[in-house]
Amino acid sequence: MYHRNALIPCLYLGVLLLLAGCGSTSAPQGTQPLPPAVQAWPPSVGAVTLEVLPQPPQPALDLALVSFDPGIPEQTAGLSRQGIFPDIRKAEARYLPVRLRQVLQASNAWGAVRVLPEPQPAAVLQLEGQILHSDGRFLVLQIRAEDASGRVWLDRVYADEAQGADYPVVSASDPFIDLYRQVANDLLQTYRSLPAAEVQQLPEIALLRQAADLAPEYFGGFVHKDAAGRHQLLRLPAANDPMLARVELIRGQEFRFIDTVDEQYVDLYQTMQPTYNLWRQFGREQALYREDYRRRLAQRDRAGARGTYAAMEQTYNAFKWSKIQQQDLEDLARGFNNEVLPTVLEVSGSVYRLNGSLENQYDEWRGILREIFRLESGLE
Repeated sequence: MYHRNALIPCLYLGVLLLLAGCGSTSAPQGTQPLPPAVQAWPPSVGAVTLEVLPQPPQPALDLALVSFDPGIPEQTAGLSRQGIFPDIRKAEARYLPVRLRQVLQASNAWGAVRVLPEPQPAAVLQLEGQILHSDGRFLVLQIRAEDASGRVWLDRVYADEAQGADYPVVSASDPFIDLYRQVANDLLQTYRSLPAAEVQQLPEIALLRQAADLAPEYFGGFVHKDAAGRHQLLRLPAANDPMLARVELIRGQEFRFIDTVDEQYVDLYQTMQPTYNLWRQFGREQALYREDYRRRLAQRDRAGARGTYAAMEQTYNAFKWSKIQQQDLEDLARGFNNEVLPTVLEVSGSVYRLNGSLENQYDEWRGILREIFRLESGLE
């Protein structure tokens, strides 16, 4: 981490590295290589229009978005030269699902759309993602969506490239809004392609899968998992089944936690957005500069012209801006990762205070609800 009072030595070092590189045919130290997997990415999604329904379909399925996998390599050495800053990636992993949720809500095609800190064992429809690349110029995500029956709706890589007109970012937009729109349109297209009878069963399968997880000896015979890993609805419990009512109560309490911590996701999004957009704008400019530099370096011979003062000054200013913005964003990201607010919830007349990361709080809350269900149901 660079601190502002330590910028000057670093800046001189950056200029010296630039001067050293201008006299050779190799890229200067500290520059970030172009993404090695560019050729393997699918084409950019291009301009996409979000399909907005006049009213939600029936049933309007609830959709759970899990915090993304930040895609940080296990080998952390040299990550900054690859354009990967772990604190920033971890914050992006929470930021990007919130942006996607906004687009999914705008499509008016779903029921409740929630962002979860961890996968939900029996979500009606759950979407998970991994950040493959993110530098302000390119955003590449692996998106996978699976419903309660075990059917995979989506499992593909989405890529988008920001253009100059996408920056500076206005508050209501996003440089990669077309990527999120494409994901939303693809989900809706899959919904329409499925047999209506099977879609109708998904909320019931999700509820009974959670019921079987809480009380397998009581609910184990309602849903069958076949050899292919698909969950099939065999029969339904009685509408007034008291055990099922307890399961529904527990499920509602779980959603209470999710809705409570959702405010923290929104706070992160709103707090991070201005600085994050500036950082992405700079990242795109630097990516284009590095690409142009390598192209010019490959075309000239060793006796070619050296860098001009204007070019060195531009690089100096870019380096300074990079470090300032990097520090600001990492401060935000680290603060969110380390200082998640406690969550206070009440259930069955008792008040519980949850601490730690959102993931730890979610695990603790699910454990509390499981114990309450066991006690109230008389299960051993």
